[in-house]
Amino acid sequence: MEIMHCLHQKLLSSGSGALTKFSAATNRDPFYLHTSTTVPRLHRERTQSRCKQSTRITAQCFEKSIAATPKTCRALDSAWSSGGVLRGRLVSFHQPDRDIPDTEQRSVRCSSATAGVDAFGSFGESENIARGFGSGIMKDIERRLPQYATDFTDGLHPKALSAAAYMIFASLAPCFAFGGMISRLTACHMGLLETIISCAISGLIYTSFAAQPLTLLGPTGFMVVITGALYRATKQAMLPFLPIYGWVGIWSCVFLLGLGAMEASSELVKYLTRFVDETFTTFISIGFMMEAYKGVSSLYSPASSYPIETAFLSFLLAAGTYATAKILTQLRTSRLLLRPFSGVLADFGAPLAIFLMSMVPIRFFPTVPLPLMPAASTIASTAGRQGWLVPLFSIPSWAIAASAIPAVCVSLLIFLDQTMTARLVNNFPSPRLRKSAGYNLDLAAVGVTTAVASLLGLPWMVASAVPSLNHVRSLIVPAKSTSASGDEATKEEESGPRVLENRLTGLMISAGVGASLAFWPLLRRVPLPVTSGLFVFMSLSIISSNQFVERVKLWLYHPDLTPDHEFTKEVPKHEVHKFTALQLACLWALWNLKESKWGLAFPVVILALVPIRNMLATRLFQAQHLAILDPK
Repeated sequence: MEIMHCLHQKLLSSGSGALTKFSAATNRDPFYLHTSTTVPRLHRERTQSRCKQSTRITAQCFEKSIAATPKTCRALDSAWSSGGVLRGRLVSFHQPDRDIPDTEQRSVRCSSATAGVDAFGSFGESENIARGFGSGIMKDIERRLPQYATDFTDGLHPKALSAAAYMIFASLAPCFAFGGMISRLTACHMGLLETIISCAISGLIYTSFAAQPLTLLGPTGFMVVITGALYRATKQAMLPFLPIYGWVGIWSCVFLLGLGAMEASSELVKYLTRFVDETFTTFISIGFMMEAYKGVSSLYSPASSYPIETAFLSFLLAAGTYATAKILTQLRTSRLLLRPFSGVLADFGAPLAIFLMSMVPIRFFPTVPLPLMPAASTIASTAGRQGWLVPLFSIPSWAIAASAIPAVCVSLLIFLDQTMTARLVNNFPSPRLRKSAGYNLDLAAVGVTTAVASLLGLPWMVASAVPSLNHVRSLIVPAKSTSASGDEATKEEESGPRVLENRLTGLMISAGVGASLAFWPLLRRVPLPVTSGLFVFMSLSIISSNQFVERVKLWLYHPDLTPDHEFTKEVPKHEVHKFTALQLACLWALWNLKESKWGLAFPVVILALVPIRNMLATRLFQAQHLAILDPK
């Protein structure tokens, strides 16, 4: 009701022509918030301060709405989509016009929302928490703590078990791919074993305490590259790698905790849009596919020690893994087989593809050598260390202090990767997530896992976009009819699809990744081309729902056969192509920088996407077109 009072006062002070109609309308039928979630009480001071900023547009919306007979003003704010209490829910201020037929009524869409909404999802600040250093983390804890118990009970669903089984294999695939890469870049100081252990430990810690447990931590190519650069720097300085690595991780933990305490993540989220999200997602997906391509194409090189039979069989295994996983996962919507059986096959499509394609060479081509993971035959440290704790104080004090310099780059990379991936998860398009997010708490949790991994000499784990989005996708429960009891009668209402937002699947995935070491002799026998095919499957499954990719496809369609999208109906075609070209230019710049000798600077370029969207794009495109092409 405070927000209604704020709006009414704004209309009074503005002398709007719609005030008479507005007042009369409110006397007939009061406003109400049409939401499916209980809205917390607004903090009065924050509400009053936000009135001046946001009710101006809201009042304009009501003036248009009442004058043109639409009596529903939809306020879908970009801040809510960044992950919060409502997160994309429709907030409607209803006032039906009894004198106008329903067919003549229409709605005016607002681009800004009402006052009092935090950029990271809370309606004002809690009165129990003072604003200051560390308040961001505390607000996330207070907002997320009431939902902590349901994070476990919501995971008691058969769908959660199948999703966990699928994602265990999907999480192991990056461990195999990047574990071998980091072994080469660090001269076997780390390898597959350390990568699996770090993925399991970091995942257990993060899933237990983070605000968004659906985000999965894992190895990424960017972190592997920066680890390799750090190893080369220690060799040039003639310093031991692991102690320097440990101190860089500890300094990074301090910086990440500081960024979380200063609410840096929630501030960055205010300026992130679909433009940044989809460019970042496409960039990572292309990187995954390129790693898969390199893994297979290297076998065709004249310098390869494998025969041509190995190269051809590796290509068949990679393509077969992708095709098998895709066919099995599409059985849910096909007409083949019975519904329960096809659903089980769809849920376990990727694990079955890995198993079947791994059995093909054993059964039919036992004499053809295949590339396997370079790892020891027993569970032991790749570098042959006696203990797991890193000797932190075996280096001079000046080296300890100097480790803070590379820690700045590491912290920036983790900060960007974590925040943008968490936002992709929190803004999952359909169905929308319902529980609160907490970017600052997530960043602090990643800082803790970074310190733990550094102390043990394990690779750093960060939020991995492709596995995280596949995790959310695997937890979607299809729509079904449920019985709802009303005051007058019992009726059937259709409940739409939803995501099982829980912590159990994340814990099971992390525990399963760690438990996979019990089958170490078998894991070592999974051919690397099989993991390459899984990389392609995961990457294409994410890109297929990317609007950026849909706009690129428009260049290939016949002009008369353009698909029906909102941006094709309401935005001129040349404007759509111009916006796509701008996004392609940013993607091209990112990729070329990554492949250059200045590749470590790519986090800065990713950060530069924010001003490109919020400053350059606003001058090149009209506001109403940007609201459709790139909603905040």
